[in-house]
Amino acid sequence: MQIEQLTQLTDDVLDQIMAIWLTGNLDAHTFVPADYWREAQPEVTTQIREATIYVVRDDDETIVGFAGMVDRYLAGLFVKQGYRDQGVGSMLLFALKSDYKLIKLNVYEKNEQAVKFYRKHGFEVKDRQIDDETAQVDLMMKYTA
Repeated sequence: MQIEQLTQLTDDVLDQIMAIWLTGNLDAHTFVPADYWREAQPEVTTQIREATIYVVRDDDETIVGFAGMVDRYLAGLFVKQGYRDQGVGSMLLFALKSDYKLIKLNVYEKNEQAVKFYRKHGFEVKDRQIDDETAQVDLMMKYTA
């Protein structure tokens, strides 16, 4: 597997990223109605075009994971089904940590696997609030090198 920071997003790459994004959200956030994620797709597609995107590709050049950064904010980190728990997310965070000395993110408290993952990688909870759109507890986490 290889990791790279993308300099341009083709329609094919964007389609792969959005498929991973939707499936990842549906899998990880069963406590949020599925329509919330489906309805957010157009806005997220626009946001992804504006973010700094890192991808992990398998040996066949298929994207198996990605992370999107906006300044020092990790807007999302997702791994394709079948590649989870194989170090893809850790590869992405390693690359981000080498490029950013400060990283902030938000994660739902009920997404316990993600909270555990980020804690394992040195992120600390700095704030806790209710997300107005989903009525879920949202944690703001921060990593500092």
